[in-house]
Amino acid sequence: MEGAQLPELDTLVKFDLKVLAAGAAEVEAEEFIPVFHRWITERLLPELLIDVADYSHVHEGPGVLLVGHDAIYAYDLSRGEPGLLYSRRHESGAELEGIDSLDDRLKSLLYCAFRACDLIEAEPQLDGRVAFDRHRLELRVNDRLFPSDEQTALTLAGAFRRALVEAGVRDGDAPVEVKRIGEPRERLTLRTG
Repeated sequence: MEGAQLPELDTLVKFDLKVLAAGAAEVEAEEFIPVFHRWITERLLPELLIDVADYSHVHEGPGVLLVGHDAIYAYDLSRGEPGLLYSRRHESGAELEGIDSLDDRLKSLLYCAFRACDLIEAEPQLDGRVAFDRHRLELRVNDRLFPSDEQTALTLAGAFRRALVEAGVRDGDAPVEVKRIGEPRERLTLRTG
């Protein structure tokens, strides 16, 4: 019953979406510090951005974070796989108001993460040394109050597939494969590719 929706999933807001880097990035995490600071001062994103935190010294850690009111953006280095992490916590900004379904929320997550990827790829200070593979994604439920069971995984995977198709993320003519990774006791995580 992949198309069936669990009603409580429509209320789930806390998601992490990571867009993995395409190939080996030739950029150091510290280079994102002035970039993210400039994003705050120039208001390059429509949401309230607050601060930058540097965790680049942590081996395979969170890298450099751009902390916003509704979400955290990060050049994330976890598990030795660099990428852009978009971690949504709230939906109070004008651009996020009115999201009332899981499908709409996942489309919004993809839009916000891909917009940040576009900004980074076009960033003059980084000289095109980092690119993202929009076919290699990880979606994680970041709320332990929601079950990590098989029915939730199937429902989330179906909604994620639909959002990917709508965002134009395809494998040729076919939808991108979505599979569950990790252990059942861990936060529910899906991966594409």
